[in-house]
Amino acid sequence: MAKFKPKGVMPALVTPFTKDGDVIEEGFKDIIDYTIEKGATGLVPAGTTGEFVYMRTEERKKLFKMCVEFADGRVPVVAGTGETSTEATIKMTKFAADIGCDAALVISPFYLRPTDKGYYEHYEAVAGKGGLPVIMYNIPQCTLGVLQSNVVEDLAELDNIVGIKDSSGHIGHTLELIQKLDGKMPVLIGHDECFLSAIAAGASAAILASANVMPHIWLDIMDKVQKGDMKNAAKLQLSAQTLARIVTRNGGAPPTKAALRMMGINAGYSRMPLNSGGTLTHELRAEIRIELEKLGLIEALTHPKATKDIDIQGALEKFGVGPDYLQETEIGTGSEDTVSVAIVTGPKHGALGSAFVKLLMNPKVGHEALTVILEPNLPVRPTSIMVPIKKIKSMRQATLFYGPVQSGAARAVAAHLKSGKVPSQAIVDNVVIMALDIDLNSRNRRQVTAATERVVSAALGQIWK
Repeated sequence: MAKFKPKGVMPALVTPFTKDGDVIEEGFKDIIDYTIEKGATGLVPAGTTGEFVYMRTEERKKLFKMCVEFADGRVPVVAGTGETSTEATIKMTKFAADIGCDAALVISPFYLRPTDKGYYEHYEAVAGKGGLPVIMYNIPQCTLGVLQSNVVEDLAELDNIVGIKDSSGHIGHTLELIQKLDGKMPVLIGHDECFLSAIAAGASAAILASANVMPHIWLDIMDKVQKGDMKNAAKLQLSAQTLARIVTRNGGAPPTKAALRMMGINAGYSRMPLNSGGTLTHELRAEIRIELEKLGLIEALTHPKATKDIDIQGALEKFGVGPDYLQETEIGTGSEDTVSVAIVTGPKHGALGSAFVKLLMNPKVGHEALTVILEPNLPVRPTSIMVPIKKIKSMRQATLFYGPVQSGAARAVAAHLKSGKVPSQAIVDNVVIMALDIDLNSRNRRQVTAATERVVSAALGQIWK
């Protein structure tokens, strides 16, 4: 039997399900075509990300057949054949061999954890009787047991065991495997967040959930490492790190499928209990979209740029606040390409104070006022609120405005207070209303925070000279 050699980056394929739990065959084919077009060097159906534990035996067999058919010889197919028992694993591996799969990814026995001897004998039996080259699969967070390096070293002596996928997320264990198996057997990294570290240390391939979405990025990192361009490899890893983190820490399949759907690929849904309310929050979906935009995998949503000169009077009248507050008040403005602000301050016991209360107690949908705080339960002085000029229409926009903008505004007020620029009477007697507009196309939160701090500081400087 020709010895299969794992190489490159292989997606741990998601299994597209309808909401009723049926496999979406066309969606599965689209994912396979997309990943191969992006350079994937193999396909891994019915792994952890493929939700194999939620599938019946016949469903897994059907998935293997579809994968072999849709791959059509373009890349190898590594079937996820692991079961809880050795006998069942051998039967599933034999079936995968009979229909033309190239190798088997075999998860360590789970639920009832064997001894190290049990692990050894399990893999020895599957490699000897299954009819396919075997890649061992260490994922202790799911199996409750670690495939120790000394056991793996012994198994590496067997002809039909051709690698180990380490998804532990414990880079120390991954490096231990790389060190002890050097020259004997390849180590495949299976934890997306650890990709660069593992490849730089000598891992020769990868099986990743996020490779459903961005196999080309992982391959680019691998290529840069092999060419010694560690600086740009690290830069690229960091650019993909947030999406990788979201995938690995939120069940693998749900965030991966959400990303693929945003990219126009029908990745369907997960099966219960993964497909349940709250699996992916609105905030998390917004973060996934932002990361896909940053990586150039989808087009960025476009919105009007920040208004340069905000008419504070007109803005507040739109929110139901009459012009009577203009007496005994001072106004300052500031603007950049990303953020602009108009600020009005005056006595809290006057008309502005009434306007302040009205904005908080009777918010207009999409323009809700928020108290400016430095940290939880620590509002700035003078007491300040911020109101968005543009209507906030999505959770992504809300997290951008009511996070970085609030932080930047609070820092600006605190800096003026610390430097003694705020009149002592104003600290106690005044309130501040900030009308802010931001470029909702912004994706760098730090830049938004910094720009907000600058423009709010400039506006306050006009008031508190």
